[in-house]
Amino acid sequence: MIGVLLFAGNEAHKVTHNWEATTPRIQAALERDPRISVNVSLDIEDLSRRNLGEYAVILLNYCNWHDPTPLSQASRTAFLEFLHAGGGLVVPHFSNGAFHFSLPKAGESDWPEYRKIVRRVWNHFGEKGARSSHDPFGPFTVHITAVRHPITDGLASFDAVDELYFNQAGDEPIVPLITARSKVTGKDEPLAWAYNYGHARVFQTLLGHSGKTYDAFEPREMLRRAVAWAAGQEVRPLTASQDKCSC
Repeated sequence: MIGVLLFAGNEAHKVTHNWEATTPRIQAALERDPRISVNVSLDIEDLSRRNLGEYAVILLNYCNWHDPTPLSQASRTAFLEFLHAGGGLVVPHFSNGAFHFSLPKAGESDWPEYRKIVRRVWNHFGEKGARSSHDPFGPFTVHITAVRHPITDGLASFDAVDELYFNQAGDEPIVPLITARSKVTGKDEPLAWAYNYGHARVFQTLLGHSGKTYDAFEPREMLRRAVAWAAGQEVRPLTASQDKCSC
């Protein structure tokens, strides 16, 4: 069994990103793989309260929007120990904006190490036109890159209804697995990548603004594959007909 601890929240954040709608859809999509079992926590401090050794992967559908409370040292330590021990991490959409000095009304929560764990983060400040932003919420086509990776191998391009992020901050290298052409920048913007943070496997995708993301088969399938890959388990693809997800 691949145990997943899914963090969602917080209360203020659901106004801009409806995690109450996306969390059950993510859970239902993941549990279409019979090996995956998901537990949901609405308290990020459960990082230090729960036995993380019971889980193979942490998934963050969380951002401390308007909450300046720093993540406790106990939870930071527990999170880092989980990753250093080879635990996996999956980071969709605006979870990359957590614990950042530019986060509105939450700059005091800044945690620099988070910007090493998560290689591309949302920066509300930015400089010289590099402030993070996105196309207006709406439809666009997502393309699978030529990079061979078990998370995307065999998937075809697909249409998504989402926010197309661009100008995400970070200096560590990424190898895009999917891209989409931004109407604002006119460029093919990277939307997902996978890498190692020490012994941990990390998958980050910028898709996931609303429940509409998961209307498409491919975002659901990428999350399933990402969880198996991050857990160091065999990736067993499902087809759209096998998925038949009613989530």
